[in-house]
Amino acid sequence: MKRCLFSRPDGAFTLIELLVVIAIIGILAGMLLPSLARAKAKGKQTSCMSSMRQIGLGMRMYADDNAGFGPTTTHGAGTNASWIYQLSGYVGNVDRIRICPADPKGQQRLTNSASSYTLNEYTAVDLVDPFGVKLESFRKLDALPKPSGTITTFEISDAAGVNTLSDHTHSRNWYLGWSSVTMDIQPNRHGTSANYLYADGHVENIQAAKLKTRIDTGDNFAKPPQ
Repeated sequence: MKRCLFSRPDGAFTLIELLVVIAIIGILAGMLLPSLARAKAKGKQTSCMSSMRQIGLGMRMYADDNAGFGPTTTHGAGTNASWIYQLSGYVGNVDRIRICPADPKGQQRLTNSASSYTLNEYTAVDLVDPFGVKLESFRKLDALPKPSGTITTFEISDAAGVNTLSDHTHSRNWYLGWSSVTMDIQPNRHGTSANYLYADGHVENIQAAKLKTRIDTGDNFAKPPQ
């Protein structure tokens, strides 16, 4: 029997079959890529939480050696006073934990001796009047009424500087509204949420919308609860 002029060799694909296979591969890739992206983002969030926990341990050890007080910031001091480097003797390789893998300016901060994390002004900077009289202080971690409800460390805003001077928030001004919050911190660093380190050492991932609601109702979540 003669082979048809247009018949395909045994085992070969027709053009239609090939296009169907390509389409199926495209559909499968479209289904898998979002899952892979979510897994990658989750990995960055988890790595960030791990770094913040180590920072929390470093703070605790620092406070134990300094009458219960946490590290200071560059507020009113030189750049060598940045808190993250005050912890270097307690956390091992400080460069390994001072940058969040999800921080788009992480490399710049790494180069400029800065950090992806920033201290809460309330727990790092005393409130003083123009004459230097202390009006308010939450710096002594051992004296905080509710350490498990007091945030000490945030993920820094993309709008903040990438130098050591940007090592603390201005959270006493957050009564001005949500825009003042996002000038200091990045509440959506990990999609719709960010990580927060508390004075007792635990880290929470909190949705930005939840915190915005608190600010909108006049509740400054940065202020240590009494």
